[in-house]
Amino acid sequence: MTDPSDRLSSWQGGNCCNWEGIKCSKSGHVVVVNLRNHNPNEIMININKEVVSNSNNTSDFALKGTISPLLFTLNHMQYLDLSFNNFMLSKLPAGISNLTKLTYLNLSYAMFQDSITTQFSNLTSLRFLDLSCANLVPDFSSFSVSLTFPLRLDFGSLLSFISYGHISSPNLRWLEGLRGLRYLVLIGVDLSKASESFHWAKPISSLSNLMSLHLSNCNISGRIPTVELLNLTNLSTLEMSSNALTSPIPDMLSNLTTLSTLDFSGNDLHGHIPYLPQLEGLSVASNPAMIINLVSMFSVPWSKLTFLDISFTRVGGTIPPSLSNSTSLTFFRADGCSIQGSLPSSVTNLKKLSILMLNDNNITGQLPVTMSRLIGLQYLSLFQNRLEGHIPVSICRIPSLEYLNLEWNDLTGRLPMCILQLPKLSSLYIQRNRLNGNMPLSLFQKSRLEEISLGTSGLSLEIDYQHQHFVQTFQPKILEFSSCNMRGEIPAFFSNLTNLVVLNLANNSLSGAIPYWLFNLPSLSILALSMNNFEGFIPPMIQLKSSRFPTIVNLARNNLQGPIPSQLVNVNVIDLTLNNFVGSIPTQIGEVPGIRSISLSGNKIHGPIPESFCREGNILQVLDLSNNILSGTIRRNLGNCKSLIYLNLGQNKFTGSIPKELERVTSLRYLDLSVNEFEGSFPTVIKNFQELEILKLGGNRFEGRMPKLIGDLHHLRILVLASNSFNESIPEELMKLENLQYIGLSRNNLSGPIPENLDNLKMMMKRQNEATILGYVYSLKFTGAQLEIVTKGQTQWLESVYSYNTGFDVSSNALTGKIPEKIGLLSGLPLLNLSHNNLYGLIPKTIGEMSSLESLDLGYNHFTGEIPVTLTLLDFLQHLNMSYNNLSGRIPSGPHFDTLYQDGTAYIGTKYLCGTPGGMTCINLSPSINETVENRYDQENVLFVVFIFLGYVTGISGLFLLLYLIKENWRNRYWRAVDRIVLKIVWARI
Repeated sequence: MTDPSDRLSSWQGGNCCNWEGIKCSKSGHVVVVNLRNHNPNEIMININKEVVSNSNNTSDFALKGTISPLLFTLNHMQYLDLSFNNFMLSKLPAGISNLTKLTYLNLSYAMFQDSITTQFSNLTSLRFLDLSCANLVPDFSSFSVSLTFPLRLDFGSLLSFISYGHISSPNLRWLEGLRGLRYLVLIGVDLSKASESFHWAKPISSLSNLMSLHLSNCNISGRIPTVELLNLTNLSTLEMSSNALTSPIPDMLSNLTTLSTLDFSGNDLHGHIPYLPQLEGLSVASNPAMIINLVSMFSVPWSKLTFLDISFTRVGGTIPPSLSNSTSLTFFRADGCSIQGSLPSSVTNLKKLSILMLNDNNITGQLPVTMSRLIGLQYLSLFQNRLEGHIPVSICRIPSLEYLNLEWNDLTGRLPMCILQLPKLSSLYIQRNRLNGNMPLSLFQKSRLEEISLGTSGLSLEIDYQHQHFVQTFQPKILEFSSCNMRGEIPAFFSNLTNLVVLNLANNSLSGAIPYWLFNLPSLSILALSMNNFEGFIPPMIQLKSSRFPTIVNLARNNLQGPIPSQLVNVNVIDLTLNNFVGSIPTQIGEVPGIRSISLSGNKIHGPIPESFCREGNILQVLDLSNNILSGTIRRNLGNCKSLIYLNLGQNKFTGSIPKELERVTSLRYLDLSVNEFEGSFPTVIKNFQELEILKLGGNRFEGRMPKLIGDLHHLRILVLASNSFNESIPEELMKLENLQYIGLSRNNLSGPIPENLDNLKMMMKRQNEATILGYVYSLKFTGAQLEIVTKGQTQWLESVYSYNTGFDVSSNALTGKIPEKIGLLSGLPLLNLSHNNLYGLIPKTIGEMSSLESLDLGYNHFTGEIPVTLTLLDFLQHLNMSYNNLSGRIPSGPHFDTLYQDGTAYIGTKYLCGTPGGMTCINLSPSINETVENRYDQENVLFVVFIFLGYVTGISGLFLLLYLIKENWRNRYWRAVDRIVLKIVWARI
């Protein structure tokens, strides 16, 4: 047994009753052994799904090792607590069954691993039993940015269970003898096998004295064991959260008159909330199938209710004024419930309310002007709603307020400055609103705020204390001032902000050099200065403080110069994109422990990728070296970056082929090698990237055929192979990718027809109404996709790619055949470019079904026939090119179509089209504008041919009939005349 905290140092000498954690009876028998770790290492799950420390403990206080069997010879023991230690996944001590006088047993969170059978059956005196092996911890991996436009935040529950060992119980029969139990805590004990039995909870029903039952995160499935629970007539607390319960909450629980706390959160419950007037605390959060009608629920009194959490259930509707009748309510949370309407002013009658959380709903209207009635309010969070109007000044009259979050709303007007003077306010979040007005930085001088977020709120922050010192009481931890119209240099007093953890000054107009002291603030973990006008050099060493979040240095989009810093201490993310850095990539960057994201794109750095990159054990996820002057080959050691998700080496001077070792990077989702000098056949290593979503190999020297393996990349959304030397036909397998939204194969040597079967291109078949951004959020940093497209006759560079940026570009190849009739299925496609090929035949009428088409280029082919009238139905069409084809007939007419290229530039080189400059003239032809008219003309053409044929037959027949009826000598004269004419023609040819 190891004792890092030296807790057992007193365990010396013969009188054990004086040892720490030991108590004895008057007769000298040991009755209490309390070895509980009172300083457990608080842990959390960070944004990268890693379990990390969340406490200030510099050492581990847990006892570590195995338990001596001699402990269980103390048969007078009544109290045993071994919780929060580390017993190395050992089995539950068998000797514990000897301690028959135990009334209190706590083995929770002590890293045991075993199955419960009979170990506790003899402990008939037990009143308290805690075998928990899973605990709720902060989980920041559930935080995400919903990549839709506008962007939305999703915090989820921000709590998850984490295991401390593993204890299971195939059944609960071992409880039958423990009839004196009052507190039973089995959080995290695996009861999945036990709950397969319909009457799995029957042994619990025999515990008639039970007051508190905790079965959270036990893998229990099926119904709530109502009958068994109704026998527990003394039950006060019932917690069965984070299981897989699927039934409604039974109405009969109202018969448990002693029940005060009920927690069924994190299940799959459905139905409604029954009337349980005896409850003081109720949580049904994260039951997405549960329907809650607040109007109906609060039509009856809940006089005892103090705690209510209905987050992430199906509420809808509005918050009824009758909610205020629950006058005992102190905690109300309803995040993510699709609540609509305004916040009723009657809510402010809840005088005892201390926490109100209504985040991520559709609440509209203004905040009640009577907010000051909430005299006990400490925590108010309404972020991500649709609130409008001014922030009421009455908030300033809530002296108890500690946390205020109104982010991501439509609030207007000015920020009441009195809010800054609230005596207990420590957190103020108002970013992403439409406020206005100037706000001097000096207003914060006397504030005790620790967390301030004003970014993109509409406020302009004025630096009026450039070189003066603030009083030391202003020691914030978070300053989020992005997009606040700040000008000038970074204030000097920032150097005294020793508690500052997050500093975000991005997207302002700050200038000058970045002071070196900023990189050495003792608590700084996140430094974001991107999109400003900073210039000059940055120090060779950047040191941040490790925290629960990834540590970030973001200096992108400035005018910084000089070499890239070579020493990074505690830096997880570095972004120096779009500056003027020169020199080579320092070897040390690839050796930084814990580095997750390196973005050096858009600078002037040269040379090869250092061999230090991707050493064994690295956790690099993002590597962006694009748009530089880097050269050499892709090093084989990149294959060691097994966590790599985003790799962008585009627009450099790399040569050679793609190394086979990259096949180990199976997590890759974004690969850009475009505009380099790579050569050889299509890199078959790509078949290993089954998660790949974006593949860009354009602008290289790849050759040969496109392999069928592309069809196995089922997550692929963007494929760009343009400007290479790929030949042969387009593989049919490519058209089976349902997620594919952009195909860029232009400027190759592809031949053969366009594949006929386009049925599986689902992303191109429907116009994308929700503007989802293509990109990834890793380590709190968004890394997005970029794309170059040719649309409307011009090349465009998309800094951000959305789900609606779909396209089909196979121009400048040697494709033959006809346009597939099924092209009309691609009704969500805005861009179609088939120009500069050898396509022929009629333009299919089904193109008129491509209702989203904005740019259509069919120029420089061999198409014949008329332009389909159905093209006039394309109301979004802005660019059209039919030049240099063999088209004929009239140009169709329509209200919108007539506005396109009246100068005829869309029809250059089509001399058989009438109505174009240099083309034929349309005479007595009234152009049609719909399909019915075109079909009528087709019928008339058929009738015309039939009449001509009948006329010809009639004429010939009439001649022979006439010759038959006239006299014989007249017939002879006629045939002799014909013979003479024929002879003259023959002699003339000779």
